[in-house]
Amino acid sequence: MTKKIQQRDNNYYLDRLRSDHPAIYADLRTGKFKNSSEAFVAAGLRRRKSPLDQLRSAWSKASSAEQSAFKGEIGCTASKATTTVSVAPSGLAVSQASAPGNARLATGKVHLPPALEAEVRRIIAHRRLKNGDVMREMGLNARNASLGMALQRGTLVQDELIVALETWVAAHATK
Repeated sequence: MTKKIQQRDNNYYLDRLRSDHPAIYADLRTGKFKNSSEAFVAAGLRRRKSPLDQLRSAWSKASSAEQSAFKGEIGCTASKATTTVSVAPSGLAVSQASAPGNARLATGKVHLPPALEAEVRRIIAHRRLKNGDVMREMGLNARNASLGMALQRGTLVQDELIVALETWVAAHATK
């Protein structure tokens, strides 16, 4: 026997208002409230969205270009950082994005350096690993999608992940 899924639409809340809060329901019918949502909030059946809730909702709906423009307006991003690259003894180019004094975004996030990204992709393909396996080998949560997002979509990653990836690549570069 399948269970009927509860609908939480306005009809549900109007029925609850009518049965649980008849005085507020009567005020709604007489026009004391501007709309039914205000009555639901007054009865405690719903909560009013805070400005922070509204910002989160708007942020998730904004395009990446709009998000970048907004970040620029409020001054939370620095200009594009130049990442210095040095060559490790293994011959692998290693970024210095996390070194003190280097320019980086105010959030502590940077893009994967191209050389590091290429080497990570090479090792993943050679060892037939999944992104979660790499994260687990670095001692991080396998469900953390930051590495996969950075490899697939070019998203920013924390400096700590880059340092962990550099260590991981150095350990697995010759294998």
